[in-house]
Amino acid sequence: MHTLRGLPVPVPLGNTSSSGPDYYLESIIFKVEDRLFKVPRYHFEQPFASTLTLPPAKDAQAEGNSNDNPFILHGISSIDFQRLLKVLYPLDVPQILTMPKEDWISVLKLATMWCFIAVRSLAIQQIDLLGLQSVERILLARGYHVSSWLRTGYTELARREEGISLEDAEKIGWKTTVQLYQVRETAIKNYTTPYRPQYWQSGFQNADVETTFREEFRLADAASAVYS
Repeated sequence: MHTLRGLPVPVPLGNTSSSGPDYYLESIIFKVEDRLFKVPRYHFEQPFASTLTLPPAKDAQAEGNSNDNPFILHGISSIDFQRLLKVLYPLDVPQILTMPKEDWISVLKLATMWCFIAVRSLAIQQIDLLGLQSVERILLARGYHVSSWLRTGYTELARREEGISLEDAEKIGWKTTVQLYQVRETAIKNYTTPYRPQYWQSGFQNADVETTFREEFRLADAASAVYS
């Protein structure tokens, strides 16, 4: 293990040449699952700086400097990594980066893991534009610390006329499901009177999740603030 800084650049320069101030980029070779990726290293210097601190052994080749000695990334899939690279290093001159939602979720996953703040924000914006179902929004919010999605997802489930299916209840958890039904019941009681019982469905539109989920939202906001 070693620092990414100081990797040699195998490009000989004449004595009178000097490197450009911004665009003289060193590369690194990653191995993810069974695939190799050779990319500019500058995006990865910060997230790996704290873990890649040991110099290579004497006469050893720097890790990540050749196909025979790549820097191995464990615990992620090659398809997720490739989707992230599409955003970090577009092969075409970018105008509007168009990718399906599944790809942007991969980008969000790795951008959150490695604290790529700008890329994470972009992924959240793009996923919002593509749209999420309520349960999907909640699960992604919990997995990748997007507190605004958690609020929106809970509010949508509390306010919709149809109930929560068994499948959705298993996904979001039974405790959350019971709490959401309590929110819905309170909203109906507050809206319905003996003089307008036929309007009980409209009560859902007034459901307020803030009080019931105050502590969960507080923790979610704190986790999300790390990436702001």
